[in-house]
Amino acid sequence: MAFTPITVTGTYVETGTGNPQSGRVTFLLTAPMRQPQFNLTVAPSLVTATLSASGSFSVVLYATNDTATEPLGVTYEVTERISGCALNKYFIEIDKDAILGAVDLADLAPNIAPVVQENYATVEYVNDAFSDAGDAATLIFNPTSEITSTTVQGAIEEVRSRSRFVHNQASASSTWNITHNMRFFPNVSIVDSAESKVIGEVTYISENALTVTFSHSFAGKAYLS
Repeated sequence: MAFTPITVTGTYVETGTGNPQSGRVTFLLTAPMRQPQFNLTVAPSLVTATLSASGSFSVVLYATNDTATEPLGVTYEVTERISGCALNKYFIEIDKDAILGAVDLADLAPNIAPVVQENYATVEYVNDAFSDAGDAATLIFNPTSEITSTTVQGAIEEVRSRSRFVHNQASASSTWNITHNMRFFPNVSIVDSAESKVIGEVTYISENALTVTFSHSFAGKAYLS
């Protein structure tokens, strides 16, 4: 038999009021599921379910325990991005014998303890959390001495830009002197001109500069973050 499609549903309401929530839920297989005897493979691809006006969703996913499926133990990573709530992530299995080929997410017990994560200031999070007031591109941001943008989206993009730096070492050298002006001590990852990773000794000169020393000379790039 081929993979069994199962309809997965869910409904989200606010604590206390019972009003419908807004947001989305995503599902992603933790590994490919294969059925060698039928020459079939389900590759992990992100399935996104956006909550309706009633706070509900419905998606079709394949069962994880069909008899011919290999390997055993593949699960779906579920990520709940509900407006005004912390991001919540956990893993589920989907039974091929679900009644009438359907199951509600509230009835599926996670096969591990849920992993609750804090939200970070991404454009996506801002758009979710402040959907009533507008999106990140229109929300006003008060510039500071370091961040000059006037919108939240611009400020986020400016912070991202200042949080990473690429040093291009065009000429071969055993010592790379890097001035990054990031105002902190960044992580450093080195690759040579063939994009192979190289290990060197990093010395932080200041919060804005460092050197990397190698046992031989070569050209390449340093990625700082």
